[in-house]
Amino acid sequence: MKTQDLQTIKNWLKEADALVITAGAGMGVDSGLADYRGEEGGQWGQVEAETEKTVFETVNPAAFLENPAYSWDLFGKRMEEYENTQPHQGFYILKEWIEKFNLDYFVITSNIDSHFQKAGFEEEKIRELHGSLAYFQSSNPKLSNKIWKTELTGKVIRLGIYDNRFPMCPYSKVMARPNVYMFRDDTFVNTRTKAQEQNFQTFLKANEGKNIIVFEIGSGPHVQAVRMKTRLLKNKYKANVVRINPKDFKIKPPHIGIDTGALQALSEIHSFVEKK
Repeated sequence: MKTQDLQTIKNWLKEADALVITAGAGMGVDSGLADYRGEEGGQWGQVEAETEKTVFETVNPAAFLENPAYSWDLFGKRMEEYENTQPHQGFYILKEWIEKFNLDYFVITSNIDSHFQKAGFEEEKIRELHGSLAYFQSSNPKLSNKIWKTELTGKVIRLGIYDNRFPMCPYSKVMARPNVYMFRDDTFVNTRTKAQEQNFQTFLKANEGKNIIVFEIGSGPHVQAVRMKTRLLKNKYKANVVRINPKDFKIKPPHIGIDTGALQALSEIHSFVEKK
């Protein structure tokens, strides 16, 4: 990384009032999690290889009801991975900057793994664009639109599949589903994510006219939900943006693009920030 870029980022941190993290699947790669469309196909490539169908055909509410054993096994595996994986040191570097520079902050992520919560970021300061595997809802929201935090583990869910036992909604008495936004999803209950969006709007109002630095990490152009938030902050709120992505890192100056993974980039910046 160029010394000039490192110095600029250090200056931005020192001058900032608030820090926003906009994170995609690439944020979890250094923790050992697969991204969705990586060099070896990622999670979606694996699903397509197993089913010989596109993810649009297999990861949607209709397919979930038609083949609950496959669907719950798929999500159960993801839950096990998330439960058994720890957030990498990059999460804690970001937390350290928030404390060191006395920054207000907010996290916007397309990830459904709850790793920001696991790393100690406040629940009220996280916007999960696609929901979370830690929460379930009814597969038929016309019968109940309640969302609850599940006590089931991925392992327990996968063991139940052998006996055709699937998680049930305690309110509607029909099969549950993860409160995760799938493809072609017309049954996702968005009350939790809407409340998170309101928290984000409150954050923006509180920081209007202030200096904001954005670290966009591991989010490519294929999932625009994260990058739309980055653009909003860059264009409307005049935020300084640091884009970290091994491939899709380009961004117009004065913003800075870094062509490495999350942990490497954050560690290198942190080492420079800590220099006297």
